[in-house]
Amino acid sequence: MNSRSFILSALIAGVIIGVLANLPLLNLINCFLCLWVWVGGILGVVFYRRFQHGGPDLTPGQGAGLGAVSGLIGAFVGVVVFAATSFISMPLFARLAEYFQVEGDLPFRTDPGAVLASTFAFFLLNLVAYPLFGALSGLVGASLLRKPPEAAASNEGQIVS
Repeated sequence: MNSRSFILSALIAGVIIGVLANLPLLNLINCFLCLWVWVGGILGVVFYRRFQHGGPDLTPGQGAGLGAVSGLIGAFVGVVVFAATSFISMPLFARLAEYFQVEGDLPFRTDPGAVLASTFAFFLLNLVAYPLFGALSGLVGASLLRKPPEAAASNEGQIVS
């Protein structure tokens, strides 16, 4: 396995995960089973294959590792993006909760203490969820995007008697 391609792929996929999963409104899509993390883990495998220029593929285990590292990077990038955009997203979510008449104590307050507490809570959650779902998506991506073995490729189209 090429470590340079691995690191570069994980960095790119991690930044994609962190940004898309934490930007206001786009982060709502992430509520569907961490969809952006799944996309990022699979993209990490795609980037790795592209950087390899026809070199050896990732095994499913290596794909899981790539997805987990991408998810970990995404959690750290995501906490920065969340903190930077919380002044937009917190009032937006508070208005959405009010519009849909959601009752109860919701974490959508805009005072600095509440924003800091929400940022820390989301970071802890993402520190667990992003590597987990990233590993699953990397495993799936590496399994689905593998090249067929040379023996199977050379025997395609031949009639066996």
